[in-house]
Amino acid sequence: MALLPLFAFCMLTNLLAQKQVQPETVLLIQNLKEKEEMELDSLWKTIDQDDPQFKALDYDDSAWAPRGSAVTKLNENGVAWLRLSFRLTPDLLKMPLCLDIAQNGASEIYLDGVLLDSVGVIGAGEPALNVLSKRFPKSFSVADTGIHVIAVRYQSHPVVNTINDMDGSFRAGLLSSYKTFNINFRDANAYYAKGIAKNAQLTTILMSLGGIFCALAVVHLLLFCFYYKGWYNLYFGIYNLSIGLFCIFIFKIQNSYEIDLYLFYVKASVFTLILFSVSLTGFTNTLFGRSRIRRIIMLGIGALCFASALISPLIMVLLLPFYLITVLVESFYIIVRAMLRRERPAFIVGGGILACFAYIVILFLVSFLSKSNPINNFIDSNNRNALLIILITFPLSISGYLAYQFGRTNTSLQLQLAEVKRLSAKTLEQEHEKQHILQNQNVLLEEQVRTRTEDLQLEKQKSDELLLNILPQEIAEELKERGETQTRYHEEVTVIFTDFVNFTENSERWGAERMIAELHEDFTAFDQIMEKHGLEKIKTIGDAYLAVCGLPLKTNNHAHQTVLAALDILQYVREKAQRNEGNALDIRIGIHSGSLVAGIVGVKKFAYDIWGDTVNTAARLEQNSLPGKINISESTYQLVKDYYIFEDRGLVEAKGKGEIPMYFVKSTKEKYQA
Repeated sequence: MALLPLFAFCMLTNLLAQKQVQPETVLLIQNLKEKEEMELDSLWKTIDQDDPQFKALDYDDSAWAPRGSAVTKLNENGVAWLRLSFRLTPDLLKMPLCLDIAQNGASEIYLDGVLLDSVGVIGAGEPALNVLSKRFPKSFSVADTGIHVIAVRYQSHPVVNTINDMDGSFRAGLLSSYKTFNINFRDANAYYAKGIAKNAQLTTILMSLGGIFCALAVVHLLLFCFYYKGWYNLYFGIYNLSIGLFCIFIFKIQNSYEIDLYLFYVKASVFTLILFSVSLTGFTNTLFGRSRIRRIIMLGIGALCFASALISPLIMVLLLPFYLITVLVESFYIIVRAMLRRERPAFIVGGGILACFAYIVILFLVSFLSKSNPINNFIDSNNRNALLIILITFPLSISGYLAYQFGRTNTSLQLQLAEVKRLSAKTLEQEHEKQHILQNQNVLLEEQVRTRTEDLQLEKQKSDELLLNILPQEIAEELKERGETQTRYHEEVTVIFTDFVNFTENSERWGAERMIAELHEDFTAFDQIMEKHGLEKIKTIGDAYLAVCGLPLKTNNHAHQTVLAALDILQYVREKAQRNEGNALDIRIGIHSGSLVAGIVGVKKFAYDIWGDTVNTAARLEQNSLPGKINISESTYQLVKDYYIFEDRGLVEAKGKGEIPMYFVKSTKEKYQA
């Protein structure tokens, strides 16, 4: 009985000690609920000073102020410390825990004086905000049910007010969406498992949708490249591309904890919304719209949204929602109107579009009325599955429309092919008959063509022969090819002149008819001699005969060839005189070598002629020759003196030339005789 007072005193002392160790400001964590938020401002203690001792477990924070509205004010311009004392129930001991942290600044979190985790970097002037939270914070465990302390060194970010700066505007909006500072205790295993599962589902859905829509975009953009008149393929390709990129950017936003990347994907998603609106209005107006002006205006507003996003974010923020809603309403109106007009493509395409529109509108209305985030609503499994089905129905409806177009085109081609076959069968017999007639006509025509061709070839041959009788062959070919000829200078040629001596007396005695026959016979023989020795006949003047050697093609032995031709002429005249018993014409021959000019004179009844002193000199040599003699000049003599025997006549007076040396050709030297 005496021990009872002692026992009562001990119990009382123990209770008083426990009361001191476990003050009312210690948070007792009995269970871990996912939705529980520990915003117990009265349990947090805060001070606007910065001292490393504040993180110690045994530091006395009784003089600190409770966390409340004053904390935000203290934290605006510098670093502040917060402390929270807690203890766990036995069932939570050694369980892996983590701290779900939300903040708009930077912090260092200490557990019982040891650095547990950090978010962002506390800076000298303001925090370096590279991250605002972590997907998987560090885990920890507590081994006893005693009192433990969470100490937080925290620096809030100053208010950002940059409405005309797109990066600043998005950054300000991002910071304002986070609470100043909040910590929730979580079961690390459950928290990580749920985060991984959530991320896996989100990755599967968003990346699958992004891949599907991007693939559709590539297909339709390629279709537009091969058929540039199908503008609906271009707009629908851009439409699919915008949705695919938007899904990818949403995935990146949900998985980006670095602020710069986060803001980049947010801005990119805004641009995809503009691209979505532009492509949607272009697509619906191209397929079902009747007003070209309205389409141009709507596309122009889309271009203005792009420009404003780069120039003035404030204009873009005000213009984009209006433009997006206007495009949705306009597309809805156009499709419904096309359905009322009973356009079959409108029912095929419109079903998927209207279902997608309806769900998006309902989602945003519900989100607006419930003041929740549409992205979070999308992540919800029921909404996610419903939206997934609806988003897939839209490309399926377009595929149905394309299949309808292809089927209609294929049916039309089949009908046309059947009609072609019918017409072919009907006209096949007529074609055979026509072929038979044509074959007969072809035979007749071929025979006529052959006959006409032969006649033409004969006439052409006659024309060519006639032309060659008038002109040298080279000159004739040039005239046929070019329609004209050029007058050419020939430096080394030999000219021969012949003249019958007693032509006038014999013409009076024989009569004109016989004289013409005699001349024709003689000149024909002369022509053959000229052709034999390579001379070119120029013309006949009465009973005179003019020829030249060494043109139009150059001949090295032109003088020798000319003298041979002259000897053959004399031989011919002598033989004819013997046949006619002396009753024949006698002839004089003059030859001179030098240069001259040759060409065609006139355009009607034209003739090939030669000019120059060489021609005149050859004429004077013929005039000063004797019957049956070949009179040559000094220049010709020098060229042929090794081949023939001559009679030197000395200097002989020639009309207009004075005295010039002349030679008679008597015969060919014995060693050159054939």
